[in-house]
Amino acid sequence: MIISSDCHAGATQAEYRDYLEASYRARYDSAMSDPDVIERRSVEVIGMRIPSSDANGESAPLTAQWNVERRLAQLDTDGVAAEVIFPQPAGRAAPPFYNIFGHPLDPRDPDAAAAGCRAYNRWLADFCANSPDPARHAGLALVGVVDDIDTTVAEIEWAKRAGLRGVILRSQPLSGYGWHEPRYEPIWSVCEDLAMPIHTHGGEGPELGNLPGSSSIFFTEVVWFAHRLFWFLLWSGALERHPRLRLVLTEQFADWIPDMLRRLDAQYEGTVSNITLTEGLTMKPSEYWARQCSVGASFMSRLECERRHEIGIENILWGSDFPHDEGTWPNTSDSLHNTFDGVPENELRAMLGENALDVYGFDREALMPHVGRVGPLVESFTSVSRSAPGSPRG
Repeated sequence: MIISSDCHAGATQAEYRDYLEASYRARYDSAMSDPDVIERRSVEVIGMRIPSSDANGESAPLTAQWNVERRLAQLDTDGVAAEVIFPQPAGRAAPPFYNIFGHPLDPRDPDAAAAGCRAYNRWLADFCANSPDPARHAGLALVGVVDDIDTTVAEIEWAKRAGLRGVILRSQPLSGYGWHEPRYEPIWSVCEDLAMPIHTHGGEGPELGNLPGSSSIFFTEVVWFAHRLFWFLLWSGALERHPRLRLVLTEQFADWIPDMLRRLDAQYEGTVSNITLTEGLTMKPSEYWARQCSVGASFMSRLECERRHEIGIENILWGSDFPHDEGTWPNTSDSLHNTFDGVPENELRAMLGENALDVYGFDREALMPHVGRVGPLVESFTSVSRSAPGSPRG
């Protein structure tokens, strides 16, 4: 069973307009006709294969980001039984008034950004529910602006009722000190109570301007920022107070986790300048990681696979990053073999599907017919042995 824990979808401009509250529609029309705004939304270096449309506006195969029938066909050809859906990070299909990269397009108007996130969430809920096979999709609600805590909690409650399976937060709030502020406690409580995992996704960073080295600096730092929510929830005690709260760190690599956990455990067990840094925790940081955290290990490398026991077999969720260039689509089969050949069956099944099945509450019985149709044979992986990372397949 292959479940991709990292896929992306977004609506057309017309669809987003219909889902926006009426008071924002004229402004959205104006923004989407402004070349400067389009340029800021369309960061070419992010590597999206998806065109807005072909010459006929419909037949491009990767309009699958908003055409669910075509999307299901792409999942089939990639051997994927089910998917977890994040928003498109930029371009015309990104949520209105909101750019996942950097900051919202107009950070002076968080109300517009929040309205854009709501429009995306409502579109995504309908996209999943109206699919010919809704059991194959787990959509995540984008909660990009959280200044009004009561409204944020209400949006998470709505998302659960609407069938969405988790929450996406920025790696750092747009205002305030950070996620360790006690004012965010109701968010952690409602996500724990409703079994809505919290996610960050690689791609954020501070505005760097059009200066020498800006793109290289951005891509050097881009995954580091997404890691931060873990140690904010850790040291603030949120993971201690909410033992059923789940955190998923997606598309930010996985090889850094063992070294980070060793460093945090050492910090927990020692002092800095005679200051004890346990912050009232009852377990080591690595134990909170094992109990409550997952890494959405998109397009996982063989080197990361070799570190899987240090990361935690049960904490790894594989992802294809469909439909982005850096992901495995449309060569997922080759990528999976390059990474996982020779891995024991129980570990293979866990990382490629079983863990995601549990985290997101997929219906196993509903997925099994698709597994039987499109899933690869376990024997094609386990019959191969490798002597070292990166060695040729046997």
